[in-house]
Amino acid sequence: PEGRATTPIPEDCDYEDAECFCDAYGYGTRGPKLGPHPICQKYVSCGEEATIMQCDPGYVYDVTAQICFYKESVDCSDREAIDIGDALPSKCLSELNPDDPICGCETYLWNSVTLVPEECYESEAFQCTKDAVVRNDLEIGIGDGIRPGRAPSDYTETAANTGPDYLDAPWLESDTNPDGEYPYLFPLDKTAVIMIDFQRDFVCPGGFGETLGNTVEDLQKALQPARNVLNAARALGMPIIHTLESHKSDLSDLKDNKYNRGNLPNFLRIGEELDLGRILVRGSCGNNIVDMVAPMPGEYVVFKPGKTAFYMTEFDDLLESLAITHLLVAGVTTEVCMQSTVREATDRGYEPLIITDATASYFERYRQQTVEQLVAQGALVSWAANSTVLLKALAEACD
Repeated sequence: PEGRATTPIPEDCDYEDAECFCDAYGYGTRGPKLGPHPICQKYVSCGEEATIMQCDPGYVYDVTAQICFYKESVDCSDREAIDIGDALPSKCLSELNPDDPICGCETYLWNSVTLVPEECYESEAFQCTKDAVVRNDLEIGIGDGIRPGRAPSDYTETAANTGPDYLDAPWLESDTNPDGEYPYLFPLDKTAVIMIDFQRDFVCPGGFGETLGNTVEDLQKALQPARNVLNAARALGMPIIHTLESHKSDLSDLKDNKYNRGNLPNFLRIGEELDLGRILVRGSCGNNIVDMVAPMPGEYVVFKPGKTAFYMTEFDDLLESLAITHLLVAGVTTEVCMQSTVREATDRGYEPLIITDATASYFERYRQQTVEQLVAQGALVSWAANSTVLLKALAEACD
């Protein structure tokens, strides 16, 4: 696999000799914790003491995702790793947290496409469909609550020049525009919906975010608004791109500064095992998007090793190939991966809009402050609007 040393295993090496296997593939002292063995359904632990292991009963080894995945009531026996090509790593799960309304409802993943019973979640009907579109140039305009404009009444910052009467761009205020709003104009056929990092690692109990002491329910507040936007985008046939903060199994795309940041205990570092599998490692249970906003066939998924969706990914090339100029952005967390992506998008010439109730932080003040920074000074970095306002604008495509 890409990123791994190409030194072949010596002909006289016994495949059962795990030490030889680790040496031949050039693994460093840091990991990976798991590596594929040439014999199917076995993996190797390359640590201080290299050992070869068999998948536990009920599990099957996936050579591409490089994990043992669970198969009990879901039959994955006919899945050939060789047929995956460039598709996403698969993980077959059955009844993961079945009673959890966000992370369960007896769903399972097949090739990272989630089969979700619609009755599990609220789904607002969106009446405008692709075949009924009569208007391409859309607008969130004056009087719609677009930002830049007057800060919302629930904005809690109290520093100078802020608070509910604060105007992001006061020079826009006039008799016809009393709230100083700066309209967001977007062509439907050149606009994509971007869903950033709605993954179990951050949003679900037992994931990396909760293990660090965060309250995952704070992020779950963004899921229903994000799902409502997804429903509309799917009805309109808009391009939808999901991202996952995700590293290769051998951690070859993990920078030392990211691995060491926070001075965490070793068992909480990227690549280690938690309840939802290896932390931020592609193919792990935690490294899949929650069912409520999971990708559907025909949608795109970008695996990103950094905070921004552009770094070491095909994201920019994908947007260019789709002729996209405008981005409607949701995701978590607001102040880290969402902000990083929006800032770089602006530098690269895109026109982003933040969906304010479809983005969240473990700290609400960070969400508010980040949005304020990005929309300030006449949308210096981005526009912002809530999902209700956005859905109203999208519906006008059929008016």
